[in-house]
Amino acid sequence: MMKLKIFVTIVVFFLSLKSSFAQYKQMLNQPYQYRVEAIDEMYRNTINNSKIDSSYISMYCNEIKDYAFRNDNIELALEADLLKAYSFWFIYGKTQPDCIENFFSVIQKSKKHKVAHIEIRAQKVIATHYWQYKNYEKAFEWLLYLSKSLAKFSEQDFPNMAEYYNFIARCYYSFKDYNQALYYYCKSSELKKTKFNFSEVIEAQNTIGLCYQKLNQLKLAEQEFLKVINDSSQFKSDIWKGIATGNLGFNYYLQNKYHKAIPLFNKDIHNALQIGDFGLAAGSAIPLADIYLKQNKLQQSKQKIDKARFFIKITNQNDRLVNLYPIISKWYAANNEPAISSLYIDSTVNALNNYNGKYSALQLLKANQKVEAIDRELALEKLHTKSRLRIYTRNIIIIVISLLLLFSLLVYWFRGRYLVSQQKIKELKIEKSERELIQAKNQLHQLTSRVQNEQKIIESLQKELQTNSNQKLISKLKSKIIITNEDWSKYQNLFEEVYPNFLRILKNNYEQLTPSEVRCLCLEKLELSNNEMGLILGISANSIMVTKHRIRKKLKISNQKDLKLLIKSIG
Repeated sequence: MMKLKIFVTIVVFFLSLKSSFAQYKQMLNQPYQYRVEAIDEMYRNTINNSKIDSSYISMYCNEIKDYAFRNDNIELALEADLLKAYSFWFIYGKTQPDCIENFFSVIQKSKKHKVAHIEIRAQKVIATHYWQYKNYEKAFEWLLYLSKSLAKFSEQDFPNMAEYYNFIARCYYSFKDYNQALYYYCKSSELKKTKFNFSEVIEAQNTIGLCYQKLNQLKLAEQEFLKVINDSSQFKSDIWKGIATGNLGFNYYLQNKYHKAIPLFNKDIHNALQIGDFGLAAGSAIPLADIYLKQNKLQQSKQKIDKARFFIKITNQNDRLVNLYPIISKWYAANNEPAISSLYIDSTVNALNNYNGKYSALQLLKANQKVEAIDRELALEKLHTKSRLRIYTRNIIIIVISLLLLFSLLVYWFRGRYLVSQQKIKELKIEKSERELIQAKNQLHQLTSRVQNEQKIIESLQKELQTNSNQKLISKLKSKIIITNEDWSKYQNLFEEVYPNFLRILKNNYEQLTPSEVRCLCLEKLELSNNEMGLILGISANSIMVTKHRIRKKLKISNQKDLKLLIKSIG
């Protein structure tokens, strides 16, 4: 039998799991008002499944977020965050009050992404949490946030509006602030009834009557109770009609209209017993006992007294004894039992003291919390003052640094301008040097070309000399052999411009070379032939070969090829 139960539980769990996974997919891209019922069901399923498997909350909510991100739907992702925070709070909130912090994160994300219904639902949970922990000052602070958020919504966009307004009103009613409770209940009662909210709207109408009753505006109270009792719409509620009937009976009781009150009280007791609400039955039995007592119907009064005591005992609603004990005392006095009557007078005083004490303690707790809140605000203000002073000091420092930075930038700018101008001058100098170098190279090339051309002329004349002994040709040849001193000087100057380091390196590294050998190497740098070198220096090609041989010997170079490589590597 036990195994069967376990099997059934597992099957139910996995069926609900499958149903839950289908739920959130149907919510994609649907406005909140069209999925509010599905959300309500999803939350209940999640909590129920989490009681079976503690890992279910995280697993399920992460699954929703993954699905939401894949479909680029931030609203569904935030719904998953709220579901996770709410489920943990609902299950573990009583033992782990710190889990309320999760809702602050949800609110921040909702504000950032402008998903208002998530923000407002998180606010209500926070207010409920503080109320349950009797931190009333904090609770009322969040109720105020909740009220301001609700004001930005229309009832079509936020179907929970009646429920939320009733929650705020109920908190004020608990502190006997009936005017403020009336304000929020009226907002709720004015909403159009729907399948989703009709019970909350009817509750608001009924409690408006109670607020007027507490404020001794009995005519207005009667009108509100009759609205509930005479409701013939599709959203009428027999339960609320029964509750409003008892409240209307008490209204007539306060007006001493006992003939109207009695049938309503009896009807209310009957309805309350049918739905198992013994507290409601006690509420009608007590004033009915008083009416019968005033009518001198002692037996009927005693029956209602006994029923009321029984109902109070079952429900443990001992605050109702404040109203019952005076009636019992009067009943014993009417039956000539002054001693017992006196005892109930004492019981009345004790019950009244307990009731007032509880209420006073409640008010005192709220007052103390308010004082603590003020102290916290003062401490925060002190911190804010220090913070503002630090900010002021920081701003002064920033201004000074900014001015210094500006000054530095100006200096840097002027220096940059100066450097740019200097750079331009340098570039112009470099450009001039480059032009001069190019010009020198061109001139050197021209002279070299001249030598090469004249070498060709010499070779041509030599061929003619082999066949012709014309003296004119001999004179012409001799005129071509030796370059003028002026040309050589110009040649040397241009060479030094083109290869400024060549001669310096030769002199520093090869001091053994003679000036004529250095000149030979300069011409070798220009890659001239032996004949061309001889033409420039005014000596024969053989003399050039001898000079090169001496150079290789001094430099310990074995062949002409290595000499050329050496010359190429210099300068």
